[in-house]
Amino acid sequence: MTESEAAFAAAVSLLGRLRGARLCVDPDVTWLASGRPLASLNNVFAVALRGDPAAIDARIEAVQADVSDGGSLPATWWIGPGTTPPDLAAHLQAYGMTEAEPEFGMVVDVDGLPRPAGDVEEVGEAGLDEWLGVMGRSYGWSDTRAIAAWSELYRDAFGDPEAPWWHVVVRDGGGAAVACASLFPAGETGFVTNVGTVSEARGAGHGTSATLAVLAIARRLGYRRASLTASVMGRGVYARIGFREDARLERFVSVGT
Repeated sequence: MTESEAAFAAAVSLLGRLRGARLCVDPDVTWLASGRPLASLNNVFAVALRGDPAAIDARIEAVQADVSDGGSLPATWWIGPGTTPPDLAAHLQAYGMTEAEPEFGMVVDVDGLPRPAGDVEEVGEAGLDEWLGVMGRSYGWSDTRAIAAWSELYRDAFGDPEAPWWHVVVRDGGGAAVACASLFPAGETGFVTNVGTVSEARGAGHGTSATLAVLAIARRLGYRRASLTASVMGRGVYARIGFREDARLERFVSVGT
């Protein structure tokens, strides 16, 4: 596994804190089943399947049944440089899964990065609803179940002295919250996620400010390195901050019934 693959796996595993979620770590695969009808919250990753094609297909079918609650829920399988077999994508497509846009694992040294510009706030429990609103608008979520799941996950962590994540919000010149980001611990690496800017405020550097703000938190916590997964559109933004790619992460999604 590359550094970003390992950080991604550690970060996604934290979603096992969702009420009722199941996290299974086997020698050949890790899967997280949230019980929610959201492909982003049912994930299969760190895949290292071995055997003949028939054995691999049987293992895929068994894991898929677990992560998707017998096929009723959508799920995402992740393929990276460390994945085996090399032709796993063909097996997943034969199983009926659809290839989604890839993401790119990226890493950066946090020392020496500039401080964020503008009005940046670290988010506490009182500000979580506002932060979630920015996140939902940034990602264009129309399904209220997505906001509900993330709200439950993050709200449950407040009051926990070992809460495993930190959030920031960026405000524009008028005081409106327009961008957000989070930091997850991922072993020896800080994992940057939930970076988003509302559509009407894009192009003004607010997303960069949010990213630099959580990287500053990572530095404060003693992390020397940070990682993230970038979309096709976002990878150039992160490269300008100083991130470099070390993995292409392919995604295959099952729809559920």
